[in-house]
Amino acid sequence: MLTVEQRLANLEREIAVLQAKDDIRQTLSLYAVGVDDKRPEILTNIFAEDAVLKVPEWDVERVGKEAVIGFFNEYWKRFDTPRRYYANEDFAIKGTNDGNTATAFMYWHVTQAREGRSYLGWGTYDWGFRRAGERWLITHETVDIRAMTTLAKGWAGPDNLEQL
Repeated sequence: MLTVEQRLANLEREIAVLQAKDDIRQTLSLYAVGVDDKRPEILTNIFAEDAVLKVPEWDVERVGKEAVIGFFNEYWKRFDTPRRYYANEDFAIKGTNDGNTATAFMYWHVTQAREGRSYLGWGTYDWGFRRAGERWLITHETVDIRAMTTLAKGWAGPDNLEQL
């Protein structure tokens, strides 16, 4: 049987993990607002200096915060009124007993406009995070685009999906 001290230590670890997950969700909410509202100042505050962004389907790999923000400036020229949504998130808090790093996987769905046409897309995110004081910074983001299509084309089958 565990001692009171051991049980307390276990509870403190569990609470720390839950708090970390909640804090990371806050970072991801800021990310969505920053991208969807075209606010580079928000993104600048949540990406680490050594952040890496990859979008394999667009042949994108950007290293460093400045390059990552540059990608979003290009993205905002291509698409208007983006709105992204997350689902099925899976977090792992890591680090050598300190819980100062984390990863996350989730599905995403986006609606956006381009040249007067409505676009619908979906795929997955793979994230990496690092604790910086009371905040969690994004160290890695891989955006896997599974589909991107217009409403007119629809999404029933691979022949209707566009490469952007």
